[in-house]
Amino acid sequence: MSAFTSNFAPHIEAMPGWRTSLGHTLRDMRNAMAGFDRFCSSHHPGETVLTRELATAWCQDTATGTWGAYRSRAVRELGKYLQLTGADAFIVPSAWIGRPVRSLPHMFTDGELAAFFRAADSIGEYRSPFSDYTIPVIFRLILGAGLRPPEARRLRRHDVDAENAMVMIERSKRNKDRHVPVAADLAGLLARFDHLADLRRPGREWFFEDKPGRQYSPDWLIASYHRCCELAGGVAPASTPYTLRHNFATRTLMRWVEEGKELEAWLPYLAAYMGHQKYSPAAWYVHLLPQRLAATGLTSAAGIIPAVTS
Repeated sequence: MSAFTSNFAPHIEAMPGWRTSLGHTLRDMRNAMAGFDRFCSSHHPGETVLTRELATAWCQDTATGTWGAYRSRAVRELGKYLQLTGADAFIVPSAWIGRPVRSLPHMFTDGELAAFFRAADSIGEYRSPFSDYTIPVIFRLILGAGLRPPEARRLRRHDVDAENAMVMIERSKRNKDRHVPVAADLAGLLARFDHLADLRRPGREWFFEDKPGRQYSPDWLIASYHRCCELAGGVAPASTPYTLRHNFATRTLMRWVEEGKELEAWLPYLAAYMGHQKYSPAAWYVHLLPQRLAATGLTSAAGIIPAVTS
């Protein structure tokens, strides 16, 4: 049974095969297309043609930035696919897809983080069984180890070695694997969670398992994050779970500055730990540090690390 419900559902289902033949991954643009399908079902249930008006409404019905460009690019690919099948369709001009603008993420204060995790600890079962145990742990893992939210969601049980305080990230961004050491207290938390989850469902596949054989969904993680923000007093309303990863990076850099470490020498370690392929993404976090970093003279990424070449 199709997961899509709009009149475009058959084309959205078929498009991944075409994209795979061009060398793209099956997961590529699927989330955006799922959103487009819901948008059409809710606002244009009778529409059967990808018109200029429909594509424009979809592209404008979003926040600016990376996600907006992603949505526009996805519906452009759908238009190209529809035309190849002989259907009448509007292709979004490439000029509509601006270069993504990376906005500065919210930097939690200590008080905001404390309120966030008090909310996480008291949220109760939210949208899914066992989520009252999962929510406090998965968000502490993202913050405490700087993981990408999908990396935390997709952990299999054998990926977490709590005894040796190590998490294995398999085939993450650009299909790279990496080992991530975690602090002893976080390892202890993971061990306790694993024990409880094993009592609930012995032999489970996923470390954070929603239903048998199924990990928690991206929508659930995002909704749970925003619910914690709301319960914490409405902190960081426009942020995403990635904000916890960004806060890990900035807090790590702040600690290194306070310890007198040379950032030029230590930034490559941060980049490797967080799974960056280049040093420049780690250097970008310098822009997020508070005023006290200015005393070091390192107020921009320029000069902090060697030039990066592709």
